[in-house]
Amino acid sequence: MKNWCCLFLLLTLVVSAGASDRTGLLKNGVWKQKLRQDHPRLFFHKDMIPAIRATAANRPAEFAALKAAADALPADAPYVEKKDTFTRDANGVIKPTAAGGIEGYRLLQYAGGRESAQAALMYLITGEKVYKEKAHAYLRLFVKALDFSARGQWWMDLMGQTRINAMLAYDILYNDLSDQERREIILPILDYIRKTQPDGAYQFRRTIGSHKDGNYGELALQYFLGVTLCGDGIADQEADQMLQNGAALFVRMLDHRDRISAGSGLLASATFDYSFGAYPLATHLFFLSWKSAFGEDISDRWKQMLSYHRFAQGMMFHPDDQGRVLTYGIGDLWHVSNRKDVVPLYTHLAWNIHFYGEKYPETAAEIYHFLKIIPPEKRQIDIRNYPMFPFLLTEFDPALAGKGTAMKQDHFYAPRFGVLTMWSGREKGDTYASFRFGANEENHQHYDELSFVIFKHDFLALDAGSRTEMDHHHNFAPQSVAHNTILIHQPQEPMPFFWKSWSHKPDGKVYYNHGGQNNKKSAAALALKNTPEYLYAAGDATRSYDAGKSREVIRQFVYLRPDIFVIYDRVASVRADQKKEFLLHTQNKPQSIAPGIWQADLGKGRLFCQTLLPVNARVTLVGGKGNEFYASGRNWPLEPNVQFRYAGNWRMEVSSPENLAESRFCHVLQASDTGVSAPLKAELLREGEEDVVCIGDWKLYFRRTGKVGFRIEKI
Repeated sequence: MKNWCCLFLLLTLVVSAGASDRTGLLKNGVWKQKLRQDHPRLFFHKDMIPAIRATAANRPAEFAALKAAADALPADAPYVEKKDTFTRDANGVIKPTAAGGIEGYRLLQYAGGRESAQAALMYLITGEKVYKEKAHAYLRLFVKALDFSARGQWWMDLMGQTRINAMLAYDILYNDLSDQERREIILPILDYIRKTQPDGAYQFRRTIGSHKDGNYGELALQYFLGVTLCGDGIADQEADQMLQNGAALFVRMLDHRDRISAGSGLLASATFDYSFGAYPLATHLFFLSWKSAFGEDISDRWKQMLSYHRFAQGMMFHPDDQGRVLTYGIGDLWHVSNRKDVVPLYTHLAWNIHFYGEKYPETAAEIYHFLKIIPPEKRQIDIRNYPMFPFLLTEFDPALAGKGTAMKQDHFYAPRFGVLTMWSGREKGDTYASFRFGANEENHQHYDELSFVIFKHDFLALDAGSRTEMDHHHNFAPQSVAHNTILIHQPQEPMPFFWKSWSHKPDGKVYYNHGGQNNKKSAAALALKNTPEYLYAAGDATRSYDAGKSREVIRQFVYLRPDIFVIYDRVASVRADQKKEFLLHTQNKPQSIAPGIWQADLGKGRLFCQTLLPVNARVTLVGGKGNEFYASGRNWPLEPNVQFRYAGNWRMEVSSPENLAESRFCHVLQASDTGVSAPLKAELLREGEEDVVCIGDWKLYFRRTGKVGFRIEKI
């Protein structure tokens, strides 16, 4: 724990020194002189109030929801612990009864942060004093909630949202509070944020955050505290330092995101839950608070969100019947359903229009059109964390959702994360696929270089395993064995590090790498070419594996639209006895239907797999009850009471019939409906230094040795 804290303390020092400021926003410290001296200023200032009230009047449903929530709050703001959600040990330390690290504010009937913000917003909009009194009462309750968290040594919240909401309420009520009342509220908040910093007195579990991830948590809260408190004569010196630290952190985050996005719209992770959940919130909150507090719209200084809608389309399929979007399941995801609520996505895209719509009308037109995928009943601004959002969205017109201009896009590529997705169309029954190659970032990445996913009607080739609270989480799901990639086995190779869930308890045993990769940032993208008829990509993962076993690992991936995939692998190990395997994960057990041809069904979808190389290949099936996630000498089970729909119960392992230092794998995969009884015939020819795959009207040529080469021709 001490090493972990020191790491983030170092980060704090680097951030506070202004390590990155590409646009010069914080140059010479002049920016601090622009901070408004009056209140409110955190997300609102007095000149915005007429527009906020007009927005509330124009969105009666959202205003009615806010009013109902505020009216439902008991006026006396009762302190009520949910006794059935936690216990206390002899030292008073909180032990939640639910698994998964429930947040402290959920252990109270009312924690005060969100509630005080709801009441304060109603006061701002209506001017009715009953809401002012209620907001003040819930701020006092929030101080009690902070004490509950501190004494119980249990984190208050994951993202800091309860404290941001409390600071918003305090900021709105500032002019109606006496100096003593202000101190009674803001000083405990300051003290808690101070002590939850990496070098602070509190060392219980909490989210620290950094510029490389979602930038939510303790470090980021310094900025919001500084904006709220600076210059008020309460704790000016400390607030000023926190403001500098926090602003530098957000600027560094935005610089980092612009750099790694490379115009793709992908933020700081290819994992859907993060980049479509909390990650964009840091950008929204910083832009909003900077404009209200410092008077400048800074959104155009950073452009990573401009293509966010293209990233969104590229990382998901069509919505299901409940309006949820299907995702590829890449990275640290729970593979329970691979489906996600669209309300956060709708909210992020609405903010994009708010910040960029006037300056980039063509982008706004694409975003508005893209919103048609979201059912009308799901077109809601997400207020679960921040109830002020609907009333700040003054530049977004919900009536335009579904109108505008369609995106012209049949694939998506984010080079820094090595993420390529492709599709035959955007409707049910169309084929979707992903291919990982050339990643140089590792935030929530797995050891999955050169892996692929194929979807038609359902997940036919999938990322196996799942994020979980079990040891499966780090010893199976992120490891190469759980992905459709290549293994090179080496006895007693160290298990690659992966972060462990909070519930992990070491069992004293040593587990070894099951033939997989050990580096997430050393692969190279070799080629990418897209045409209306096919897409070709090639990646070199040689350095993704330990140098003691890997001499060459190159995969060439060809998508013949709409349903055919040709995968050619060049694999060379250091020693001939280091077994090499091609992996294919499926949810249901594959069936052999002819020599070298396998079939796996799921729902209405069917996947055919033809092995053209190695000749006379060995195929081993691993899976079935009690053996679904076998690796590193044992099975790694999932939670017994959770149904993981897409964790992949079976895998095919294809290998050469004899030990060879160099192996060539060539597979043809075909996605289809279950009504198709046999795949399109594929044949392998040898012409000089090339292996040639003949299928349908196509001949595909792959160089066996030397410089990686590919060509394709119509027969």
